[in-house]
Amino acid sequence: MQETETFLYGAPFSEGGRARRAGGVPCRKKQFAGRFFRGCDIKRFFSIFFLLLMMISTTACGREPYTKTAVVMDTVVELQADDGEQEQAVEEGMAYLKKLDALASQNEGSDLEALRTAAGTGEWVQVSPEIYEMLAFSKDWSEKTNGAFDITTGPLVWLWGIGTEHERVPSDAEIAEARSHVGWRKLELRAEDHSARLTEAGMRVHLGAVAKGYAIDGLRKIYEKHGVKNGLVSLGGSSIYALGENPKGKKWRIGIRHPRADDPKTYLGVAPLSDAALSSSGDYERYFEQDGQRYHHIFDPATGRPAATGLEGVTVVARGEHAGELSDILTTALFVLGEEKGKALIENCGEDVTALFVQQDGTVFHLGTAESGEMPDLKGILEDVDDSVAWE
Repeated sequence: MQETETFLYGAPFSEGGRARRAGGVPCRKKQFAGRFFRGCDIKRFFSIFFLLLMMISTTACGREPYTKTAVVMDTVVELQADDGEQEQAVEEGMAYLKKLDALASQNEGSDLEALRTAAGTGEWVQVSPEIYEMLAFSKDWSEKTNGAFDITTGPLVWLWGIGTEHERVPSDAEIAEARSHVGWRKLELRAEDHSARLTEAGMRVHLGAVAKGYAIDGLRKIYEKHGVKNGLVSLGGSSIYALGENPKGKKWRIGIRHPRADDPKTYLGVAPLSDAALSSSGDYERYFEQDGQRYHHIFDPATGRPAATGLEGVTVVARGEHAGELSDILTTALFVLGEEKGKALIENCGEDVTALFVQQDGTVFHLGTAESGEMPDLKGILEDVDDSVAWE
């Protein structure tokens, strides 16, 4: 047995519960077969009666979470199911992630590579239903964010190479050239046969700001199919869905990572989460430094450079059918927009979302919040807030 842990960016927050790892002996519902009250005396009846009560009690109270960890979609994934068809839900969930990982890759023969190759030719490319759904949802929110989120930033991602061995600061001319191939309006979709095309040569789709969120929504559906009402889905800690309660019968506690702490277990605060998705992005995930300047992986499509709005991190909590996908997209859009414009977007988006904006002033981390629909202000629910935090 070991402690159940909640992850954000790979940093565990101990829940004090206990989890059973995949491969362990599963808990199976005990059944009492046969007739227990025919020609038997009262003593025997009560003996069998109390035995039956013990068996029911063991089934109800002794069931342990089923968890499995793997590296999928270039991140550490942890799936936990606390009830329902636990093992089936987790194993099917892992298989689903591996399938999605292959579909969303840039490898030869993939849908995205086919789109890139056909860019500018006028040719329609039929893609998988999963890829089409991501493209359609992303294009919709590209419009709603006025391009702050843009799924066609692939040329910029490829040029800068942040997080790879080829990362560098490109020249102004290179950035201008890459930017000329970015623009969500130049992605066209045909719903009747799940086809897409990029209207200009040199364009490239990048799913990094949506794929994990889409996966979260798919995993939630798998859990629901298998009757799982309590559990946790964590994709690298940056995309999380919490179902119901943790093994202690309380809301899951998700740590919001401190953006400048060396120890990933240092938090700005802890957010209680239940039946909701949480996504976080910041300039501390993938970056490199050159000449005293930090270059991170969240690009502003308008400049072709890492977004520079004074923010160091954004966290979004969302509920609804597309909670994972929406929270994933919004963290990128809000980081690019900055706090003032980001708050306006959240407050007028018409979705059940709440957001946390993090920016530093010397040794103080200012936290700003915005919410929409029926979601609470994170200022009112964040627990164990770090001493360096000042609320706006």
